[in-house]
Amino acid sequence: MKLIFLFLKQYVVMLIGKKTRKSKLQKVYPWLIIIASGLLMSLLEYTYTLLFSLFLNPLVRSLNSRMSIVSLYYTLISFSIAAMLPLINRAIDCISLSKITMIAVIIGTISIWVFAQIRQVWELYLLAIIVGICSSTCGTVVQGIVLNNWFMTRKNLAFTMGSFVSTIYLLIMTPVLTFLISTFGWRHTMQVLSCLTILIGIPCALIIKTSPENMGLKPYGFGVKEFENESVEDRRKSIGLKKVLLSQPFMLTLVFFVAITFASNMSQLFPTYAAKVGFGAQTGGLMETIMTGVDILITPLFAVTTEKFGGKKALPLWTFFGMLTFPLLIEATLRHKVFFALVSSIGADILTDIYGPGEQIFAKDILGENFAVGYSCINSITYLIGAFAVPVVSLIYEYFLDWNIVFVFGILLLTIMLMMLALGYHKLRDAECNI
Repeated sequence: MKLIFLFLKQYVVMLIGKKTRKSKLQKVYPWLIIIASGLLMSLLEYTYTLLFSLFLNPLVRSLNSRMSIVSLYYTLISFSIAAMLPLINRAIDCISLSKITMIAVIIGTISIWVFAQIRQVWELYLLAIIVGICSSTCGTVVQGIVLNNWFMTRKNLAFTMGSFVSTIYLLIMTPVLTFLISTFGWRHTMQVLSCLTILIGIPCALIIKTSPENMGLKPYGFGVKEFENESVEDRRKSIGLKKVLLSQPFMLTLVFFVAITFASNMSQLFPTYAAKVGFGAQTGGLMETIMTGVDILITPLFAVTTEKFGGKKALPLWTFFGMLTFPLLIEATLRHKVFFALVSSIGADILTDIYGPGEQIFAKDILGENFAVGYSCINSITYLIGAFAVPVVSLIYEYFLDWNIVFVFGILLLTIMLMMLALGYHKLRDAECNI
């Protein structure tokens, strides 16, 4: 009898221990998902898109080529990501996301190591396609789908904090890579990145899961009265790809995404703009530095406001502040005042926040249960368009030889975004009233 009692006691203690561990996972794991998805996105997407400009000049010299030829790398990596996105959306529903990202991290690590050995331009192009495919498994779209699954409440905060992880990464890695390239050369720097990818990527790949149900957990906010009747199937169901693509919410979201893709990419021309109008190369560099610096303050503020007031109220206000970038640049050009150009960098940074988490918030609000399929398809389209954003804006300047025409184009883009926000949330309100 005593043995039976001791056995039952031990069994109860074991059950309580499991329940306690599961309870702790339930509280902690959603936030680990934010960190893991943000780091994976940074390692395999942002490093070879946003930070790759640091390697361009050394690559041009090493490959004995021209900037226009080497920069086709961006077009190829964008095309390969765009081509993979619709497939990735389906793949993560059928295959373990940890397995997919683990394979991507390993192949990415090997590719980056090989990157350091290239001698011909065609090798650069081939690796751009391979790295692009790996990036698509860990990039912005996958992060958006995963966070949407893991959070029922505080989604806006989750989307923005996922982006903030990348902000911290970029803030650290930009000066580090600049130092390494100038000191040890771009080839050794690529080898360092390869080691960093495997060391950080493998643990993150083990952590990341498509949805909490894969671990026997519930989404963050589960049990909140507003969502108490919502099941996993309710969150995943879709009206079908064809109907999604032809729906008004999809079209409104697509136009919003295309407009912010062009508007946010204009900041890449700041160094060229500063040099052309006589402000000097240092001013152009300082504008980029201000954008990076203020992002540490703006991104948390963006997170708090979108979480507290919702996308319907917060996004139009942030879009208006982002629009101020272009009147300030027009003023800087007309009055030849560097001060206005530097202040405009704050607005330009706001546009980068709208480009990342702002897109995810708007898509989540407007697409609703069709978020996963709609978001992946829209990004597939905008990745293709984004590959030509900077060349198109450059052509506008070259045709008119007037930067103010470029900035008026920017104002037009932001006006279109405000219209899409108004129409999107108006249609959403009408739909809710008809329920």
